[in-house]
Amino acid sequence: MTIPAVGIKYVLMRKLLILGVFGLWLSHLQGEDAPDVPDFRPAKVEPTTQGAEAPSPTAQKVPDGMKEDYPVEKDENISLNKIYTYLNDADPKRNPPPPPDNQMMVYEPKYWDHGAILAKDRAARQGNIFVINWQNDGEPADFTVRLDYRQVMSRERVMTKTQDYKNFDGYEKTVLKVTGDDYLRGGKVHSWRISIVRDGKIVAEKKSFIW
Repeated sequence: MTIPAVGIKYVLMRKLLILGVFGLWLSHLQGEDAPDVPDFRPAKVEPTTQGAEAPSPTAQKVPDGMKEDYPVEKDENISLNKIYTYLNDADPKRNPPPPPDNQMMVYEPKYWDHGAILAKDRAARQGNIFVINWQNDGEPADFTVRLDYRQVMSRERVMTKTQDYKNFDGYEKTVLKVTGDDYLRGGKVHSWRISIVRDGKIVAEKKSFIW
């Protein structure tokens, strides 16, 4: 049986009318549920920190006993070639023992403790040891080799060890130590700076990573 074309058009128009009425009804419901949005803008709020300055970076701690640090004026004729650090402490909690198959590491504490017979003598040699290789390829001059350092128990306080050289040129190996009472009171050195000073200026320097 064939449906007349007029009947098909009537059915389609009826479906479209039903869909249109249903859509109007849904939009009316959504309009009732939606909250009213006030038509205004909030007042401008001024920052409470107006005029405040950003905090300045933490100033570098000046070595103990000095009002200000030495200025840095590098001289290419002065060089710090190599710095060797060693912790001479037999306590395994503070300094793990060397592997027994490494003869050089096993021998090293014996080298630094050579001649220390009594317990108090060995205690006086415990601590941090710095072997500093440096040279002056320029004219002879007066120099000071400085070790500025911080220890675990002294926190941010900067202490200093020095060795003076008069009218010096050439190569030198300087040994500076934080041992004995200094080590017992302050603990291990956790950061350091080694510098060569001439005429009140730092002409060469090297620092630990966290200085």
